[in-house]
Amino acid sequence: MKKRAHTIAGIMLCLAAAGGTVLADDIRKVRTVEFRGLDLLSKYDLIRGARIKAADDGIIVDVDSVELVLSRNSFLASYNVKETGGRLVISVEEKKPVLIVAVERGGKTDLYELDAAGAVISKNDVHTGRVPVLVLGGGGFPGGAAASRSRSLIGLMALVRRTNPALYRELAEVNAVDGALSVRLRERKTEYILDPEAGDFTRLAYIAGYCDRKERYPDEINLTGNAVIVR
Repeated sequence: MKKRAHTIAGIMLCLAAAGGTVLADDIRKVRTVEFRGLDLLSKYDLIRGARIKAADDGIIVDVDSVELVLSRNSFLASYNVKETGGRLVISVEEKKPVLIVAVERGGKTDLYELDAAGAVISKNDVHTGRVPVLVLGGGGFPGGAAASRSRSLIGLMALVRRTNPALYRELAEVNAVDGALSVRLRERKTEYILDPEAGDFTRLAYIAGYCDRKERYPDEINLTGNAVIVR
């Protein structure tokens, strides 16, 4: 018992030296820390800011600090921390980014990853390149005078994702310019000019499919109005 008390006291001193007050029951000494459920995040993303310290015969973990950083991670849908067989197992379920919003303002671009509910799950830390990028100007997202239009465009992208998932997967960049949308598809050179309406994305799907079948990709196709203008 005395030896265990000395061991815990030593662990507490090590953690206290790193800063902050700790309680004995916050601290575990384990052989390894195991991560489960990681796909887009790295283990370093997951525990950045937690108090974990290597020791000669194991790893000293302030479990409360681990749970605190996990609870603050907007990219996680759920998490669980448990000790089993001398291992600390951290299991997580990640949220899935479905859209990246790029906001250009003051010569700087901020990137926001959004989940299917339209919630921001990361800022300036992009985890995937396989979702569309919606480019907004004027600082209209997440707040500001243009926020309502930004939300409308985000809602439009969500509608396209639900109603035409095949097209949505091919969208590389959607740029909001002067009331219209400039759209580029993955690995095609054509720039499509659309009105910000679901119907124009339906037309885009048909015309892009035609271009793919013919393997012809003009520089620009304008779908605004009743006519289709090819340049």
